[in-house]
Amino acid sequence: MAKPTIYDAIILGGGPAGLSAAVYMGRFLRSTLVVDAGHGRAAGHQVNENYLGFPKGVQVRRLRELGRQQAARFGVEFCDCSVTRICKEIDNFVVECGNELTVRSRQLIVATGVSDIWPAFPFVERYIGKSLFWCITCDGYKMIDREVLLLGNTDEAAITALQFLRFTSKLTLVAQPGYNTICPERLEDLRRNNIPLIEAEVSHVKGARGMVKAVQLSSGAVLKPEFLFSLYGKIPNSQLVAGLGVMLNSAGYIDIDENQQTNVPGVFAAGDVTGSHAHQIACAVHEGAMAASAANYALYPPLQRHDTEEEGPLKHEKAAA
Repeated sequence: MAKPTIYDAIILGGGPAGLSAAVYMGRFLRSTLVVDAGHGRAAGHQVNENYLGFPKGVQVRRLRELGRQQAARFGVEFCDCSVTRICKEIDNFVVECGNELTVRSRQLIVATGVSDIWPAFPFVERYIGKSLFWCITCDGYKMIDREVLLLGNTDEAAITALQFLRFTSKLTLVAQPGYNTICPERLEDLRRNNIPLIEAEVSHVKGARGMVKAVQLSSGAVLKPEFLFSLYGKIPNSQLVAGLGVMLNSAGYIDIDENQQTNVPGVFAAGDVTGSHAHQIACAVHEGAMAASAANYALYPPLQRHDTEEEGPLKHEKAAA
């Protein structure tokens, strides 16, 4: 079958949100291309243990592979490259890729996720997803009665440190000199709950096979935690679509309505890039399905729509989902 000159939908990002959207679009018989550079949270080493249906957990890379296979079964195509530019051309979106490929689509689903801010010690990538984590909801359970070193500079980091007391009391918080903005009230909360705060940089980490053994601080102290948590935050990968006029909130996340639609007709967004409270795989999969249902509905001609005052445009899709 010849490739379409204009796809019904291009999906930016091949994590859980993008792949969920791809499966739905494929099953709607919409020509769909997923453009994915293979980076992000879904490309890490971590094992997710709270996604329904995997009682022993599932490595996120494996979940990604399964999602791609599932979407491909329904005719979805893939382009393994980065996106360099997006623009609008009359009624279509033009996506320029890093491999000098230019593709066009009638709808755009943005599932580009976020970029986590990691500590800058050498070879940090060896530990990410193995003994260095970022999400208490995903991996707090692994910390039961373990020695945990938390890295963060803000009130939010201090509050997360206090939340870790549900799993372990063996906690230390390290804040970077010159970047520590934790207020006196939160500092007192830490003190009263016996969570030491050290102002220092992480200079070096010793470990084997991705598991941390010792942490050297710029102060000269050597700590021996079993796990590290980066609480430095993340940056939404929304810059490319901002050029289309897509509205972002003050933190840079994409603003969407209840149907995952942005303020730009034909542009939908799903997953972590939308800034929902719970950055979870289950939430991303749900948002991807909703974005695809909305994008599919927008492609219907008038005679196939349910647009009436009593019945909203996505009622049929919501009932089916």
